[in-house]
Amino acid sequence: MTTKIARNSPWRVLYPDIEPLPDPPYQKEMQQFTPIYLFASVLSARFAGRSDVLISGAGYLCRTRSNMNPTFVPDGIFASGVADPNSVIAMNGYVIDEVGKPPDLVFEVASRSTGRRDYTVKREGYALFGVPEYWRFDPSGGEYHDTALAGDRLVDGKYDPIEIHEDAAGLLWGYSAALDLHICWDDGDLRFREPATMEFLLSNSEAHAELDLERERRLAAESEATRLREQLRRLR
Repeated sequence: MTTKIARNSPWRVLYPDIEPLPDPPYQKEMQQFTPIYLFASVLSARFAGRSDVLISGAGYLCRTRSNMNPTFVPDGIFASGVADPNSVIAMNGYVIDEVGKPPDLVFEVASRSTGRRDYTVKREGYALFGVPEYWRFDPSGGEYHDTALAGDRLVDGKYDPIEIHEDAAGLLWGYSAALDLHICWDDGDLRFREPATMEFLLSNSEAHAELDLERERRLAAESEATRLREQLRRLR
């Protein structure tokens, strides 16, 4: 007899009686795609050496399975100290009572249809869930949110605003203790920066471009070394 192996078989072994959460009905809008992708890709590269870190989004965030609410479907979630991040991802959502803790950080990108809820209803809800940090990013510069970049830190069960700085070039940034990084609004682009060095983390495309440039430099150096060796051989 042939047995069909489920695609999520490792998760099934860990949680054989738990079904994945359903897909949320809410669909992301076009202007949200790039910041959401950067949140996931840049931070995944930054924390690639940590097996206890979960970086995800687009699934329900709820206290228990019985209180799923389509309002609370974060664009990005960061959680450290998670025993098995892959199992949480396979569950298609973040159930706080099952994971054992709230996410360390929730990230929302503004859109025309949901922007106001991000800084009102969702802000109150994430505080009630006990999420230590809540960040909001508006590519439009504040047309859909109340501001271009905002962060909140949970203090005694309520959110206090995180200080947002603006440099001479118009870059907005605030410090995330959860990530130990600066979260930045750079002319509508999402960026992350190391506080100690003030260097920006590279996106996938920037990292590939830097690798290509380094490869070109290496090939040019090897070509020049070959030319000089040939010139030296002729002189002899």
